[in-house]
Amino acid sequence: MTPSDFRRGLLAMADAIIEAEPRLNALDAAAGDGDHGITMRLGFVAVKNRLGQIGEDAGFDRLLMESAQAFMGVTGGAIGVILAKMLMGGAGAVREVQVIGPAQFSAMLDGMEAAIGKAGKAKPGDKTILDAVHAAAEAARQSTGELPETLATVAAAAETAASQTAGMICRVGRASRLGERTLGHPDPGAVSFSIMMRALAS
Repeated sequence: MTPSDFRRGLLAMADAIIEAEPRLNALDAAAGDGDHGITMRLGFVAVKNRLGQIGEDAGFDRLLMESAQAFMGVTGGAIGVILAKMLMGGAGAVREVQVIGPAQFSAMLDGMEAAIGKAGKAKPGDKTILDAVHAAAEAARQSTGELPETLATVAAAAETAASQTAGMICRVGRASRLGERTLGHPDPGAVSFSIMMRALAS
């Protein structure tokens, strides 16, 4: 995957998240303010606008850093910061990388997971976006195929992990105050990440 390919992937992620706004708002309404989809849409509209202003010579790290800054510049609340930190963590892992293959993509996901864990003080099982990112990172590390197969495996792992958060009790963030009332509802952040990975794989 070249930086040009990755730029198209980021734009595909943005389009998929924007389209999923009603679904994400509905998920968030079950145990939150019901505005997760709105926040994600605002962030990714800003990402699309920023990417349109960046020259074709931009590398992976710049594409991710500019996306992070655009996202955080228009969104508020915890998810805005966490998504931005996630993108920044990915950027740090692919600095000076010219072409992304399975190993580089795995490193990028590891960087994203580490950044989210540090920013949100979360761990796998806390019912957050980290559950999907952790599953994706593990799938990437275990994948033995070429990049298209790795991307498909990662997307499937993120989707499964996001679905499984419905069986968890939220332990981090505002929704943690609801305790067992969060059971039965997938985490909106985890679902958002799974949508992003599916769009990139596609």
